[in-house]
Amino acid sequence: MWIYAAAGYNVALAMFHLSFWRVFRWPEELLKLHPANRGVMQVLNIMLIFFFLLVAGLEVLLSGEMTGTALGRALLAGIMFFWILRAGLQPFFWPSVPRTINGTFVFLFLVGAGLHALAYRPQ
Repeated sequence: MWIYAAAGYNVALAMFHLSFWRVFRWPEELLKLHPANRGVMQVLNIMLIFFFLLVAGLEVLLSGEMTGTALGRALLAGIMFFWILRAGLQPFFWPSVPRTINGTFVFLFLVGAGLHALAYRPQ
């Protein structure tokens, strides 16, 4: 059951990343960057969207393998540490963001780690 919650979390993060062009006004704001940096920002975001959807698909379509094999469980552990690292990086790379917003994001990323940890637990 937790594997499906983790998959839903990854889909939600993919949808959030799809909104970056609108939410952060990237069509206007990215023009301020060097063309190479503008491209890097967008390509990295697209690749994160792909990764989140790939992981969600694996968690749904291959849930038994994800929770019942060494490879699947290693992947779940890696994704859990991905979200822990992301939570830890939030305050360092966004120091000008209000503490309440930073704290909210840290909490949400730790929720992602927790969902993957719960999916990792032996059945």
